[in-house]
Parts: sequence; structure tokens; C-alpha cells
Amino acid sequence: MLLLFLVAACSTTEELTADKEMERSAISAEELLYSVPDYRDDLLTLSGRGRAIVSEPGNSERVTLQFQSNRNESLFQVRTSVGVEGGQIYVDSDSLLIYNRVDRIAEKAPLHQGKLSSVGSIASVNMIDLFNFTFDADEVVEIYETSGTYVAVLHNQAMVTISKNTGLIQEVVHASANFQAPFSRIEYEGYAEIENFKLPRRITVISSDGQSRATLLVQNLDINVTLPELGIDLPDDIPVYRL
Repeated sequence: MLLLFLVAACSTTEELTADKEMERSAISAEELLYSVPDYRDDLLTLSGRGRAIVSEPGNSERVTLQFQSNRNESLFQVRTSVGVEGGQIYVDSDSLLIYNRVDRIAEKAPLHQGKLSSVGSIASVNMIDLFNFTFDADEVVEIYETSGTYVAVLHNQAMVTISKNTGLIQEVVHASANFQAPFSRIEYEGYAEIENFKLPRRITVISSDGQSRATLLVQNLDINVTLPELGIDLPDDIPVYRL
């Protein structure tokens, strides 16, 4: 697996207001959130398959991901472009357990570890939270707007860009001061309605310098299915290294 980024960085509020197309909006946080999908009570499990396209200076890679997730944990099966099963990633609320089946090693890292594999960067966010980013009205400090979007600035200085036409989130950017953010920027594209849920089919995680990115292209997605117990059954002879 390739080593990646996840050092958070973004524009400050001052830089945001310096954009000549951006101005303060009169819309309230409650009015804004009324149009933004919030599935916290209804979206309980996800099971799906997709391709992860990873690009960084001097290297690129494509892998196939199968993933299962509930609100507390996620499990990923990784297969390389030549069909080799590369391993598994298990994520709970505190850490990632990465099992490299090819090299026969396992590594356990804090959830907000700065040096994660390319696939680990996608896995560092619970998949349900990744597909449906949510926030509350009392988290909003300011709202700006352009001709086509609203930008909500949150207490933690994250910026959320929302389409005026659809209410769908287009981008989430975290502030450099928020070292607990498991990503610097995430872009959402290709929304589709799946079993009455509007969810993105293309999610891109971008590094702080803009030179590295990992894009998940969703090929299949099942909603609220019954999942098996999630976890990795490591062979007894596999050592676990803590990062």
C-alpha cells in the first residue's frame, strides 16, 4: 500500500471572504440544513463494492474495495488490479487494524494517524459518515454564498460547500488547526437516489498539498442490509505492530 497524506489544511475564513464571488448569506443555519440530507436516524448499514484510484507524485494504483459498515465500525476487503487479495482493514471509533495479506503483517494505528496507506485514508472515516456528512445548526458560525452554492463555516473551522439547487454537499474542507480531522478535503460527485437515499457515487479524498488523492468510485451499494459480525480473523502467527 502507498503511504499518504491526511495532514489537514484549508483556507481560513479571511481567505474565504476575500473571494470576490463570495458574500455573507442571509439564510439561517436552520433554513440551510432543511434542504441538506441527514440520514442519521435512517441509514444504519452499508454494504458495497467499488474501485479506489490512488494518485500521488511518481506513483498511481487501482484497487477494488468491498466494504461493510454500521454506525460504529467498518470492514474493507482489498484486491489489487491484478486480482491479488491484498488484505483487510477494520475500523472502529478509535483505530484502524490493517492486515497486509501479501506481506503477512498487521498494523494497528490511531484513527487520526497522519501516515496511513492510500486505502487507509478512505477507511479512516466511518463509511456511513463518509457517504452522508452531517452537522447541526448550532455548529454553524457563518454562512457565505455564491451564485450556485452556500458555504457553511463551522466552529471547528471546517467549511462545507452545499449546492443551492439540490441541497447536496459538494465539498468538505477541514482547517489546518483541526489536527483530529482524518482528511484535509473531500469532494462529492455523481449523486444518485438509492432506495430513497441520495448518496454520492464518487468520493475523492485530497491531500493538503493537492498533489495526492484517493478516489472511490462506487459500483454497487446496498442499504440497511443485515451484516455479519465485522472484524478480522488474524492467523495466530501474524504479528500486530502498533504505529
